[in-house]
Amino acid sequence: MEFEDSFFKKEVREGFEISSMMKRAWAAEMEVLSVIDAICKKHGITWFADFGTLLGAVRHNGFIPWDDDIDICLVRDEYQRLLRVLPEELPRGFVIAGMYAKESRLQEAARIHQLRIIADETLWDFNDYMRYFHGFPYQRIGIDIFPVDFLPKDKEEEKILKEILKFGFVTVQNWDRWKEEGVLIDRIDNLEKICNVPIPRDGSEYNYIWKLMDSVSMLYKKEDSDYMAEMIFYVEEDSYRMKKEWYESEVFLPFENGLSIPVPIGYKDILTGYYGDYMKPSRVGADHSYPFYGNMEEELEKQVRAVGFKGTIEDFCKEVSEGLLSV
Repeated sequence: MEFEDSFFKKEVREGFEISSMMKRAWAAEMEVLSVIDAICKKHGITWFADFGTLLGAVRHNGFIPWDDDIDICLVRDEYQRLLRVLPEELPRGFVIAGMYAKESRLQEAARIHQLRIIADETLWDFNDYMRYFHGFPYQRIGIDIFPVDFLPKDKEEEKILKEILKFGFVTVQNWDRWKEEGVLIDRIDNLEKICNVPIPRDGSEYNYIWKLMDSVSMLYKKEDSDYMAEMIFYVEEDSYRMKKEWYESEVFLPFENGLSIPVPIGYKDILTGYYGDYMKPSRVGADHSYPFYGNMEEELEKQVRAVGFKGTIEDFCKEVSEGLLSV
């Protein structure tokens, strides 16, 4: 993707200052998105902007000024199709992280329910990484991809489904604490009984339970349902319950840097469910600290000074990205 130098300048939107580094993060994430989009187009797979990315496209024609990531979603059947083709279609340098990764280090890189595609630092020369990702220096840049699943029509079945998923999600989300407290084995035993499937005891339990909950999430099909949800959030909040027709087609809305992105046809209703009066800006914090690279800034400063660079961090990023400096 091409970006004018002006894109990376510090800017104030909606009274919020966006740093040059965050602009580079946005550009890097858009590069990852372009890889996913190309694969989806090749295979006729439909994806949609989701959460803050959806809201940003609708309300800001781009990123929400105080947002720092890209989220997309796919209806479950499309999500499974994408999962099947990704291993062969992802270009060198990009990998699946999380429960569907092949390597344990990449499973650990994203301890989450959703699919995550990242640039794997072991496959990049740092200078090449900086040039490709527009001077963004922090490794493992990526985007999150969420499945949207069908809910059963029967209310009692829906209640049971929700209880099973909540039990599983809470188990993995509190894994380390409950292991330390000595109650994790009982949780795993109970989940095994609830789901009526054997859970291995070979060190792969954590990742296995994530996959098991993903399998439970996809039990119901379109013809079995009137509503859909992203299960990881629906187990906590009923407002994430969406009519299935809201995801039956797409419309395109303008985003950053001349890009247009697909959103669900029912985006107004979806956003109302997520945020209420969604056109009224509210700087509500995300589930992660902003910026996501904040805990790495001090180490970057040390590394830049260690190679003898005397200028600003922004100058360093710009010069490496333009091939004027190699480290």
